[in-house]
Amino acid sequence: MNNDVLNNQETLTLDDVCENCGLNKETIMTYVQEGLIEVSNDSSGHILFSQFHVVLIQKAIRLERDLRLNPAGSVLVLELTAQIDALKNKLKYFERQNQE
Repeated sequence: MNNDVLNNQETLTLDDVCENCGLNKETIMTYVQEGLIEVSNDSSGHILFSQFHVVLIQKAIRLERDLRLNPAGSVLVLELTAQIDALKNKLKYFERQNQE
């Protein structure tokens, strides 16, 4: 998922994310592999996360728990939800343009 809004945000380590989400490193890395979040590395090669990543992982966890999805399913739901929100925003923009 696109994380352009992460500029200038505090960075978190993998251990920080594990602690915040109550998950192990393997589970967090599953979300990275499934494409839920795009991470970067610092100069020493450590993976860097943001608070926004924590929020996305927590949403995925809730979807998995509430809807009994696997990680791939929760990532798909979150991606589709983001696309729907983007389309709604475009529609609102075009509706405002037609009203003028």
